[in-house]
Amino acid sequence: MPRGKRHVTSEAFASVIKAYLASPKFEGLAWETQRNYHRYLILAEHPDCLGSVPVDAMRPALVQAFLDGLSDRPGAQIVAQVALKALEKWAVVRDLLPRSITMGTEVVGSDGGHEPWSDEFVAIAERKTAPHLSHAITLAANTGQRGSDLVKMRWTDIEAVSGRPGINVVQRKTKLKIWVPFTQALLEVTEGWERQPGMILRKYDGLPFDNRQQLTDAWLREREKPEMEPLRHLHLHGLRGTAVVRLCQAGASVREITSMVGMSQAMVERYCRFSVQRENALAAVERLDGRHAQANVLKFNKP
Repeated sequence: MPRGKRHVTSEAFASVIKAYLASPKFEGLAWETQRNYHRYLILAEHPDCLGSVPVDAMRPALVQAFLDGLSDRPGAQIVAQVALKALEKWAVVRDLLPRSITMGTEVVGSDGGHEPWSDEFVAIAERKTAPHLSHAITLAANTGQRGSDLVKMRWTDIEAVSGRPGINVVQRKTKLKIWVPFTQALLEVTEGWERQPGMILRKYDGLPFDNRQQLTDAWLREREKPEMEPLRHLHLHGLRGTAVVRLCQAGASVREITSMVGMSQAMVERYCRFSVQRENALAAVERLDGRHAQANVLKFNKP
């Protein structure tokens, strides 16, 4: 990574970042996506990072060095890589970059997604967190929606199809319009929730969440409590994976899960493989334990 103070010129990489941030392409992104991209592109634009590098000198090795500087924050590293890839795609076809600058770059979480919560962890969180967070966790684990979509859900978005209540969602990130049927578990628990006009999820003060970040920040504070120590490594986004794993274990097909959750087939297949691998591993160790127990029986029954 470039070191020391350098002057940013119009031919430097910073000019490409500025052009992208001012472009209709960037302005057309969802607000949350703009917010996340902007955070790391502004960091990259700094002259002590990538901003002062001449455009012609930009290459994957320099981007990798920038990403390596975020390796202690895997989530941030992933977003930074995605933002730079989006910038690259826009800039290369406009001759603002001479070549790919992200090809081959790697991040800690490059296999995608966050760790799915186990049913045990979901139960702990539902039981031990404050009601406003417990509701969010339950809703996420049973619908598989992103935090940016959870905080926008209204009671009036609920619609019954063939007698089954579900919720209409326009996903902020993809603009995909889907109807998510409520699981029986979700139907039972939401019967006890207070139904105020407007948003389903509320902050501790009873007001709606302004955005996803407020929900994320509330969870980050909550998980630091001593009783939440087993869950300290978990992210709310991992509950999307939890919903997929539950559906996979129940026998739903990849196509069915993709339709219900509004997730790409590739990500659904990844989470399903994660689920199947664990099931197979448990079956294998149980077989081994069974052989061990049988060997002990034979050992102690010898004349």
